Amino acid sequence: MIGTWINVGAVLLGSFIGILVGRKIPEPITRTAMVGTGLVTFVLGTKLALGSEQTLVLLLALLLGGGLGTWLRIEDRLEQLGDASERLFPASMRGRLTQGFVAATLLFCVGPMAILGAIRDGVYGDWQVLGLKSIMDGMMSIGFVAALGPGVALSAASLLVYQGGISLAAHWLIAPTAGAALAPSLALTEFSAAGGAVLVALSFKLLGIRDLKIGNLLPALALAPLFAYLYGLLA
Repeated sequence: MIGTWINVGAVLLGSFIGILVGRKIPEPITRTAMVGTGLVTFVLGTKLALGSEQTLVLLLALLLGGGLGTWLRIEDRLEQLGDASERLFPASMRGRLTQGFVAATLLFCVGPMAILGAIRDGVYGDWQVLGLKSIMDGMMSIGFVAALGPGVALSAASLLVYQGGISLAAHWLIAPTAGAALAPSLALTEFSAAGGAVLVALSFKLLGIRDLKIGNLLPALALAPLFAYLYGLLA
């Protein structure tokens, strides 16, 4: 879990810098930071989504996953968690904590680097992937805090649970072959594509194009590799 701890530290450090610097940044620059963050999120999400090898798998994962997430009211529950967390902060810092927490959690936890890096860290003790991700997340935290407020720092807890949980599960459940590398698979490819689609939806929200309930799409990340596996059995 060394990589996860580094990632958590980078997000907290970037958030702290963003809080200090953010107070001195004029509103027009803050809005520009939001647009820039939204554009980068869109580019990254599009790149991942276009990597899908089976569009039908991606479509089914998003449709069924979105339906399941809506039924479970995942977005509402994430917002409730963010609202509850606001009480831990002084009144002067409240307001946009929920938006920052949800947006940063989705951005930092969705994507191939999070899951692949966590697996490699847990199985091989190789945290280089998460080390690179930490640099990216730390830099993005600064801009995210300036645009969305200090709620971004709360996403460090999500990282610890999500990536740390994957690393621990991989450490105990996966028995690696000596010297073997994790080979790309259709399941991981479609997981990455589904994550990219969720990031694209997140970018629409950040850019003010449409206020989508992004959290409700999260079950698609679990269904995409499952459907890819079933497709591989039938093909």
